[in-house]
Amino acid sequence: MGFLSDLTSRAAIAAQGKDLARQFANRLPRERIEDEKRVVAEFEILAGNALGYQRRANLGFYGKSSLVNNLQWALIESGYPQEFAKRIGSELAMKLAATA
Repeated sequence: MGFLSDLTSRAAIAAQGKDLARQFANRLPRERIEDEKRVVAEFEILAGNALGYQRRANLGFYGKSSLVNNLQWALIESGYPQEFAKRIGSELAMKLAATA
């Protein structure tokens, strides 16, 4: 069911990715991304929230990919460096894939 639910809930998945980015940005301002310990701690909170959403929404491959992509773009639009956003997205994608 994951694939079909992913297609029918694209807007909800996009909104969740943007919301995750907003929450992350509120807890870790762009000026603090050099503090690796803080980045790791905030990433773990982000990953926990994303994993919870994945379980509730029964995300398949497409949904997980869409969630990560929307998160990355929202971080970039919030002013985070593109490489940083890609790193966060890549780490999150690995976490989400590991729970398949």
